[in-house]
Amino acid sequence: MDSRKTIQSRGIRLDAFLSCAGRASRKEARGLIRRGAVQVDGEVCRESARRITRERVTLGDNPVHSPADATDLLVHKPTGLSCTRDERESPLVFDLLDDVLRRRELKIAGRLDRATSGLLVLTTDGDLVHRLTHPGRKVPKRYRIAFEGVLVEDAIDRCRKGFPLGADARVTRPAELVLEGQGRATIVLREGRTHQVRRMIRALGGEVIGLHRDRFGALDLPKDLAPGTLRALEPEERALLLSESSL
Repeated sequence: MDSRKTIQSRGIRLDAFLSCAGRASRKEARGLIRRGAVQVDGEVCRESARRITRERVTLGDNPVHSPADATDLLVHKPTGLSCTRDERESPLVFDLLDDVLRRRELKIAGRLDRATSGLLVLTTDGDLVHRLTHPGRKVPKRYRIAFEGVLVEDAIDRCRKGFPLGADARVTRPAELVLEGQGRATIVLREGRTHQVRRMIRALGGEVIGLHRDRFGALDLPKDLAPGTLRALEPEERALLLSESSL
C-alpha cells in the first residue's frame, strides 16, 4: 500500500511508520517501542498499534521523517565503489550523493560488491528494502557475466537444479544461466548470497572477470542512466521492481 495514501487517510501504525521511514524492521520497531525509545508529540509511546497521521515522532533524540517523504533513488553503480558507509572502505556509493541526500537515511536494497557494476536502489523506505531483499520474496536479479575458462557441459542444468557452493552445503535456488558465446553469459538469481555469481561460475569451471547487474525485479537499468549517475525512481519503475516478487 502507498504510505502517502495511508497516512493521509486513517494513519499508519507506529511500528510500520518507523519501518517505512527506514529506521528499523517491523520487529525491531516493536522492540524499540516497548523499551520506551519512541516518542509521539514529546511523550513516550509504548503502543505499536498507535496510528500516526501528522504527529511528530522521535527515536531517542532524533526526529523520524514521515514515510510519505521517503526518497527512492535509482543508481547506476560503476565498479570501484563500496556499498557501505564505512569511510575506511572509500570510495563509496554514497559519495555520489549531494549534501542534501547525504543527510537522508538512505539504505541500499540489494548491495553489489566493489568489482560489480549496475542497478542499485537507494531508499529511505525500510519496507521497500525488506520486500526487495528478504530471501522469501525471491525477487529476480539479472547479471551479465564476462568470464575466463570453459564451463562444464552441464552448467545450465546444474544452475537450473541448484548445487552447493564449496563448504556451504545449502543448495542454490534454481537459476537461469544463458551462455552467449565464448566467455559471456547471463544469469538470473532469486537469492543473494555473498559473491554468489562469482562463486557459482568458479564452481562451474570459470572465473568471472566482469559482472554487471542490469535488471532488478522486472526493472531494467535505464539506457540513459550513465555509470556514476542517479535520479529519482519513478512510481511505475517502483512497481516493476516488485512485480515479479512472490508477495
